[in-house]
Amino acid sequence: METSKKAKVTFAAAFLTIAASAVAAKPAFMDRYNADPYAKAELRGKCTVCHVGRGGGDRNDFGEAFEDAGYRITSKLRAKFPQLFDPNPR
Repeated sequence: METSKKAKVTFAAAFLTIAASAVAAKPAFMDRYNADPYAKAELRGKCTVCHVGRGGGDRNDFGEAFEDAGYRITSKLRAKFPQLFDPNPR
């Protein structure tokens, strides 16, 4: 295999590996919010629950607090961020 072809294959493999790991990281934390019985239905599946802008990258205040809580939804988080949770469980 010639050098430029090897470089292209290596680059493509590295890109796919990085892209796959980035995509795989999202659902685990999003699933925790989605599964919470107090999570607002209209916010389930939205990256902006934890992130600034359209999602991914920088975290908002809730995202930082969620990390500080060990990536767990707690009653303290619900109380601190009432705009993200319904008062009654579904």
